[in-house]
Amino acid sequence: MANRYFQEKLMSLIKGYTQVAGYVDLSASGVPTASILGAAVTKTGTGRYTITLADKYNGVIAVHASLQAAVPVDLVPQVLSQDVSGAKTVVVQLLADAVPTDVVAAARLYVTLSLRNSSLLK
Repeated sequence: MANRYFQEKLMSLIKGYTQVAGYVDLSASGVPTASILGAAVTKTGTGRYTITLADKYNGVIAVHASLQAAVPVDLVPQVLSQDVSGAKTVVVQLLADAVPTDVVAAARLYVTLSLRNSSLLK
C-alpha cells in the first residue's frame, strides 16, 4: 500500500480510491519524457512503454490512456499488463492495426491510473 500523503478531496464510494495521472512525451528517438507524479516511464519495446509506480497499491480500478499527435496517426494505446501490488508496473502498447508500432513524430500519451490503496472492499 502506498505510504505517502494524498490530497483528500477526491471523493469516491470506493475505499482508498487514488489517481495517478499525467503525460508522457514520445518521440521517434524512442526516449520518453514523463510528467507523472509518483511514476517513471521507460520504453521497453516497439511502441511499448512501462510505467513504474513509486509505491505499491492493492489493485487497479481502471486505466485510461489516450494519444495526442500534431499529425494524424492511427495508433491505439492498449494496456498489456498491470501488477501494481508486486512489480508496481503498468504496460501500455501502441498498436496500428493490431501491430506494435513506434511513433514517427512527436506525440503525447496521456495516462490516468485509478488505483485502490486499501485492502477494504467497502
